Amino acid sequence: MLHDYYIEVNNSKQLKDNTMLNCSMELSLLNNLFRENLITEAEHKEIKRKILKDYKLL
Repeated sequence: MLHDYYIEVNNSKQLKDNTMLNCSMELSLLNNLFRENLITEAEHKEIKRKILKDYKLL
């Protein structure tokens, strides 16, 4: 498994498709940075939390 996160979408918020795509792209880029050892695990977790919070998924 390439990703260590699970996204549960609250359908009552009616998120647009492009919003979910943008979130997914940001998380993918973040995971690439982590896999290439360009950021630490602590940085990865903190940034992931911020991304999910920004998209109201956390």
